Amino acid sequence: MKYLETAKVDPYYNLAFEEYVLKNCRDDDYLILWQNENTIVMGLHQNPYEEINLSKAEELKVNIVRRITGGGTVYHDLGNLNYSYITDWNEGRGVDFGKLLEPVTEAFREYGLEIELKGRNDLLLDGKKISGSAQTLAKNRLLQHGTLLIASDLELLSGVLHVSPDKFQSKSVKSVRSRVTNIQDYVPFPIDIQGVKDLLIDYWSRGGAFENVQLDARALGQIEKLADEKYRSKEWNFSRSPKCNYKNRKRFWGGTVEVNLDIADGRIAHCVINGDFLALQSVSAVEKKLTGMAYEKEKVVNVLREIPIQMYFGSITAEEVTSCFFEEKSDFGGKC
Repeated sequence: MKYLETAKVDPYYNLAFEEYVLKNCRDDDYLILWQNENTIVMGLHQNPYEEINLSKAEELKVNIVRRITGGGTVYHDLGNLNYSYITDWNEGRGVDFGKLLEPVTEAFREYGLEIELKGRNDLLLDGKKISGSAQTLAKNRLLQHGTLLIASDLELLSGVLHVSPDKFQSKSVKSVRSRVTNIQDYVPFPIDIQGVKDLLIDYWSRGGAFENVQLDARALGQIEKLADEKYRSKEWNFSRSPKCNYKNRKRFWGGTVEVNLDIADGRIAHCVINGDFLALQSVSAVEKKLTGMAYEKEKVVNVLREIPIQMYFGSITAEEVTSCFFEEKSDFGGKC
């Protein structure tokens, strides 16, 4: 295993750094531990206008960026530690969040904490979320990354994110605090983030060779370019917010799926699928297959049956996705 640090708290650079390593460093497993200054990080298929209180984020000078993995919107600050683990993809192994999170749960036993994997991809402490994770694939390389709430500002978090009514009964600070917590609240001494990093490195590196490495100047230049051209661009961060004449959002055990369609002359003229489902690959390929075809249930079903549904929607089934295209009942009342 090789270990890298980004040496920055710039979220646009850090996500570009992670993507570069995923797509270009193929000689070994890689671990990156990194932090962002105050930032909202959206899942790949999410709509910023529905996930974020944009005026509050602007007022508080909070950065907004979209990542390359699925899942939900999260808040990063310097009280939060992020990890990225990159390894070869083994199709027979499947999507095993728990296996790759074992070093985290084992490491925090050093603090006397029992952390459990719950639901799709969350780590819980005392029944409250301290970490969420997501995955993606690129040329048979798997990225799993996630957050660790060490001593994050949960009050600011509640102010800049829209809290979906299918997750909470209230949008109050109390509602957010009832679901997430900081690890610091369960440890009787101040937690040093560098100490946590050292501990995680120790547990992740057990059982194999471990090497601290650095990227060369050429690679760092390409990362800066990727940060400027992609992650800082309005197109990348705000493009998934279409006007539509059909909109339906439903929540399943495997996450939320929101379908936005322009329908003209009985055909799907434009299709955008948003949500916090845990995709291994961008759902844009599915959107392209659906665009231009007749808006008929049988046609949509055929497309969804032809694709490897788990690669695009995680544990959400083809039948569940189909229901979002045609059922009128939804969080938004069906038509828009």
